[in-house]
Amino acid sequence: MILRFDHIDSTNRVAKDLVAEGTPAGTVVLATTQSAGRGQYGRAFDSPQGGLYFSLVLEPDLPFDQLPLITLATGLACLTALRCQFDVAPRIKWPNDLYLDGKKLAGILCENVIKPGRASATATIIIGVGVNVNNRVQDFAAEVQPVITTLLEHLHAPIELDGLLSTLTDAITEQVTRLRYDRIALLTEWQQVDLLCGCPVTYGRDGLDLVGVGLGITEQGLYRIRGENGVEHQVIGGQLRPRVA
Repeated sequence: MILRFDHIDSTNRVAKDLVAEGTPAGTVVLATTQSAGRGQYGRAFDSPQGGLYFSLVLEPDLPFDQLPLITLATGLACLTALRCQFDVAPRIKWPNDLYLDGKKLAGILCENVIKPGRASATATIIIGVGVNVNNRVQDFAAEVQPVITTLLEHLHAPIELDGLLSTLTDAITEQVTRLRYDRIALLTEWQQVDLLCGCPVTYGRDGLDLVGVGLGITEQGLYRIRGENGVEHQVIGGQLRPRVA
């Protein structure tokens, strides 16, 4: 089921409300534009017309400690689908952004809704995805234009959004399902498209500030950073960025 909106605040917000009302797994909330699209930690996600903005509701049947891996699986799904369909070569900036030629192409925000059950709690996952497709860079807020790119900028031709939506939701569902039986292989594939592995990085969270080199992810989805003193840190959440000299 696809629920279409011309303009709403956030597809994830609407999807959360629908989950509370009992909407089934597989529901998709799609918006032409969003007024309050969100990224990690409540940061704004600019959503001008021409992009593909949707939230997919899934019930993945995974242990709770593996739920953070859904963000990684979603990134890999979107990257692989775009690479196969359009012959582009994005990379993933941990944990939730796709970059193309050094600029942001897409963002992902996964949110968990825990439902208590008779025997045990279960989790419904809302997977929010925003891809810059048929927008122009000048459609975005001036402050983000230097770091944004779109598929239109690279392909010089518009893309049919409904077809791309179907391709991405199928790919995401497949990769999230893989976490149940093929997790290590999936994470190995993710490592091969890691934007930051081997690169100078900075990391910050809750007063912790690190400068070092990215080393890739652990089997639990944490990111490994070798600090300037040679000590390895494994981090989750926070803000990880490439370090510019």
